[in-house]
Amino acid sequence: MRGHNLSALLGLGLVLALATNASFACQSAQAMGGKCFALRGRVYLSNGTPSMRISPIGSRHILGVLPAENEDAPESIKRAVTFDQSVMADMEVCPLNLAKAGEMQMVCIRSASNIALKNH
Repeated sequence: MRGHNLSALLGLGLVLALATNASFACQSAQAMGGKCFALRGRVYLSNGTPSMRISPIGSRHILGVLPAENEDAPESIKRAVTFDQSVMADMEVCPLNLAKAGEMQMVCIRSASNIALKNH
């Protein structure tokens, strides 16, 4: 049990270290949680950390964009998304941790196109 907790702490530390340098993760060919992938989804702000989140079309999963409060995302997304406005976009995201059932996967947004604003 003790070794399991240590592994979890080390994994969290690695994700936090990547989050502070998420630009590096999004620039590299492969992020810590696996290969970058394309999706279309809604980017929105929510209470909690991280506040910027992605809801991929056709999925119930929610992706969190790191680092919190200074998200690694294209400026076009960061400027457009507010608590009153979300965007739909085609994106390439890079996972910063391994996907686990029932947990939000952390990503950075490498690129975005076909951006459409949606007022709430």
